[in-house]
Amino acid sequence: MFTQDEGITGQQDNEVAADVARTLDRIGQCVTLHDLARVHAAERSGKVAVEDDASSLTYGDVLHRSERLAARLRAAGVTPGDRIALLARNDASFVELSMAASMTGAVLVPLNFRLAQAEIDFILSDSGARLLFAGTGFGETARAAAHASETCEAVIRVTADGRYGGWAETEDRWAGLQSSGDTVLYQLYTSGTTGHPKGALISHDNVLALCRNGVQFLGPFTQDARNLVAMPLFHVAGNGWLFSGLASGCRNTLVVDLNPETLLATIGGKEITCTLIVPAVIQMLVLNAEANDTQVRGLKTIVFGASPMPAELLKRARAVFPGTDFIHVYGMTETTCMFGAHDPAQLHAGQRLGSCGRPFPDAQVRIMGPDGQELPAGEVGEITCRTPQMMSGYWNRPEATASALRDGWYWTGDAGYLDDEGYLYIRDRIKDMLISGGENVYPAEVENAVLAHPAVADVAVIGVPDEKWGEVGLAAIVMKPGTDATDEEIKATVRERLAGFKVPRHIARFEALPRNGAGKVTKATLRARFADAYG
Repeated sequence: MFTQDEGITGQQDNEVAADVARTLDRIGQCVTLHDLARVHAAERSGKVAVEDDASSLTYGDVLHRSERLAARLRAAGVTPGDRIALLARNDASFVELSMAASMTGAVLVPLNFRLAQAEIDFILSDSGARLLFAGTGFGETARAAAHASETCEAVIRVTADGRYGGWAETEDRWAGLQSSGDTVLYQLYTSGTTGHPKGALISHDNVLALCRNGVQFLGPFTQDARNLVAMPLFHVAGNGWLFSGLASGCRNTLVVDLNPETLLATIGGKEITCTLIVPAVIQMLVLNAEANDTQVRGLKTIVFGASPMPAELLKRARAVFPGTDFIHVYGMTETTCMFGAHDPAQLHAGQRLGSCGRPFPDAQVRIMGPDGQELPAGEVGEITCRTPQMMSGYWNRPEATASALRDGWYWTGDAGYLDDEGYLYIRDRIKDMLISGGENVYPAEVENAVLAHPAVADVAVIGVPDEKWGEVGLAAIVMKPGTDATDEEIKATVRERLAGFKVPRHIARFEALPRNGAGKVTKATLRARFADAYG
């Protein structure tokens, strides 16, 4: 078990340190998310808080529009604990709905727009959401999901003018309830090994703890920072990074398109100083910049997570982004994004490149063996953590909650070890999850979809390395006697049921899958079988 005693961003100058100290003091005075909106509206009402392709909101706008939206939610009968859902790309409506939910005591359920219709239908129904807000281009999907739900009363169109298609056209304002810090604010869905997503319950305390750590150890988040939010806001990486920026009082730019030309143009045109992206996106930016023989200056910090950064890619990224600090972070939905990070100075020096660093000072990590005993440094076991960012549980999943949260510790399902100085290394994922382009993919879910093809008798899905996405799925299949199907036909079956990023990139055919004495597929054998083919 260990804690981190010092900040990871190195020696800061006095002005930056004073700015950070003031921000931490403000966050410390807040109990709910909308308290942050009030603080910043009072101090910097006219400063831009968040901008997207269609709109720009000041900190004063955020407060006033959220108060109007909260009044409309109350008029619609939304009460504390009710769920409201959002299906939209990255835009300012996420901030308004988050603040309005905070004011009314409602719980916001952001939906992953990349999912298939059946997946969205399941999450909306499982959440019990009463209202569904739908962004541009998602009206038909939202209406179909609402029709399949027994609780959803209305689909509300999200428009750039802040009136939500006339639904929120009111001058009434609601200043908000004063909820306790442990009140649930978000229900963020994460896929499970059973194939059914689970709603992680994230409180105000969780989000504010993340904001404190983000402001203090990443960014650097000062009120003069220019923050780029490139990850989708239905992900904890996107919304967590956004609220860390908003907590500092800086300008936050939302982007939808991860096209490298668009991202590089935004970084330069908006004078971006910090961002969080996954290594797969970093590689896209590097390839584009190298092809055009360009460098990107002014970006102070790139935070990355979801997978390690290959040493060669890090070297090339430094050449493209001279003077930029790279910070590797570790976390997940259940811990409200990152709860630890790697010292950028060590990465710059080529030290501990395989590590994701140490936890923030308010967090602890232990490595546990299969017998439930803590393991010493250097031994691989299951990573467990304790942090004020830790969820309270899964929505309506008591057994899953009891399995994940034990005696105040969260059992991550990741396998790893600590070195003698307390640096954490991820060795494997106990749950067999693979991460493709920053998206979590669980093999059991994909295997169920592959088996829906009438010609498939047996299947096992593993992750294999991929230069572009970090990992992609490989489906090892056994065909039924006397039947056949092309790879594309099998992939099409999966695509009808799951999001595109979950469709296996590779398909390999077997006479029989390797199994152990208990009849379980030995995926380690499959990984060894394809190690040479995919590096």
